[in-house]
Amino acid sequence: AVVSTQSTGDFVKKPIVILRMVTTFILMLIFSCILDKGYAASTGICLYNNNQGACNYTVGIAVIAFFVGLAFIAGTYFWDDITNPITRKYIVFADLAFHGFWCFLFFVDFCFTADMWRKTTQTAKDAMGGLTKSNLQFTIVMALVCVFLMAALAYLAFKQMQDMQNGESGLGGYADSGFAGAPGGYTGGFPPHTESAGGMYQQPYSS
Repeated sequence: AVVSTQSTGDFVKKPIVILRMVTTFILMLIFSCILDKGYAASTGICLYNNNQGACNYTVGIAVIAFFVGLAFIAGTYFWDDITNPITRKYIVFADLAFHGFWCFLFFVDFCFTADMWRKTTQTAKDAMGGLTKSNLQFTIVMALVCVFLMAALAYLAFKQMQDMQNGESGLGGYADSGFAGAPGGYTGGFPPHTESAGGMYQQPYSS
């Protein structure tokens, strides 16, 4: 069994972990708001212009992203204990691919729900309670926020992939302990990556 040796306190202080946790929390708020107030209590019809697809699509992508986000948090926690470089590549590639694609899906969701809310009649809006309207509008705004959060996670995964590739080519990069069978019998660790993006970038996964 894989058991992480890092402390929980140090783990939650990592920028990538904070970003993942914030994203996961917002995703939970999105699908909770829709499931609680997004459907008419009596008929179950979506309140975004009576378009069932708007509510179902939002809940669907948010729930999937929520559980995948939890999986990536776990992967980040155990990252230092994963010694197989191929496994690490798969994790980082999945991170990049998923968040890049979900960035697009949330952009579609933002446009879709904003347009459905615009088309909802004023009479229908007036018939809604204040909390219901707030939840629906909040969900639209949070969908837009998720576009940027997903883009940020995809960018950090892309930078991590570059670091790993540069490390393998001898250009520096991923801070890792060496692995058996490396080209030329190399078993030492990769030098730490020092590149910065506006002075804010840190290696996403490594401690």
